[in-house]
Amino acid sequence: MDAVLVCFCDVCGASIAPQASLCTVCGKSPHQPLQLVPSGPAHVARPAFPSQSGATASLRPGALLAQRYRILDKAGEGGFGVIYKAEDIDRYRAKVAIKQINLDTLRPREMIEATDAYNREVRYLSRLRHISLPRMYDAFTDTDHWYIVMDFIDGVTLEETLQKTRRKRLSTSKVLQIGLLLCDVLGYLHAQQPSVIFRDVKPANVMQTRTGHLYLIDFGIARHYAPGRNRDTGPLGTPGYAAPEQYGRAQTTVQTDIYGLGATLQTLLTGQEPTLINRTRRKKLFQSKIKQQFQQLLQQMLELDASLRPQTMEEVRQQLQQLFARVSARRRFFRGLFIAIRESIADALLLTLILAMFFVILLIQVPWLLLPIYGSFYLLLLLLRLFVQLREDVEE
Repeated sequence: MDAVLVCFCDVCGASIAPQASLCTVCGKSPHQPLQLVPSGPAHVARPAFPSQSGATASLRPGALLAQRYRILDKAGEGGFGVIYKAEDIDRYRAKVAIKQINLDTLRPREMIEATDAYNREVRYLSRLRHISLPRMYDAFTDTDHWYIVMDFIDGVTLEETLQKTRRKRLSTSKVLQIGLLLCDVLGYLHAQQPSVIFRDVKPANVMQTRTGHLYLIDFGIARHYAPGRNRDTGPLGTPGYAAPEQYGRAQTTVQTDIYGLGATLQTLLTGQEPTLINRTRRKKLFQSKIKQQFQQLLQQMLELDASLRPQTMEEVRQQLQQLFARVSARRRFFRGLFIAIRESIADALLLTLILAMFFVILLIQVPWLLLPIYGSFYLLLLLLRLFVQLREDVEE
């Protein structure tokens, strides 16, 4: 397998030219270069013409990158890079996403972290193939930047979806569906040899298309599980979604992603960040029996002791599948009931109107007949209000 020679200073981690005798950042001898990024046929290193300096790092729409990718627009930014929407001229103008990491704006410590994140993402995405993972097509560098070319996902993150909903939370049925889809892709990662631990499951790292398809994005802190190792090299993850072992207490395992998935589903269900929820009062957030059982599963997934959590993602998937089947059956039952009630209310309203018209003729002679008419309308309004409230509860 070919390899891309990416050179960094051993002292500060800055990107340097292979022939450099002194680091341009720290001014010290860079020692020997490190060969960090494995490459296959889809990963070809070549200059990104034209080279971008720190002052002109932003790629403008219409710019041609690496003589192949025409920039269409800026899609987003975060972490150490910017993501652009582009079209691949060599692939019939297929839409792609290009992640650009601008080294010129990073401090020495950030360069080391960006180096690690870049190499992890290239290493994993270049060989993993799953319907819920973006495919990587290319990776290349220039003097001040690194680039990764991958599938362009036309969608929004679950974090953005949550903010756009009226109640700032999702229904139980939808959260269970999302949980099942994430179990599938995380189970695929865990089935690799050795297992790939994602370590950063959270709403902001899950994208959803208009058709409801989910993608797990950002492999910047993913790692392989190493049997026999006591702990990881450093604390990584997002507060609230990161398991305790990610803070140096132990090595991250499959149970680490189970913790992150539990925190993610809890956020989608309650609309609250994990750090804002009191662990001892979670039961009050749920009311129905199904929600209480769902909450019990989430509590088990969020156990501080990894040995007390479910042992595999398949175990979590089976429990979510059982809950989803019960929710679906309940929704089907009430949907039929709602139709019957709606038709009954419509018939009752029609009958009441006919009777009202009949009794109007007698009102002049018998005014007390207004009382049963008003009473009938009031009763029907109460039934209608109960119907609407019950329907909202089922949709939850």
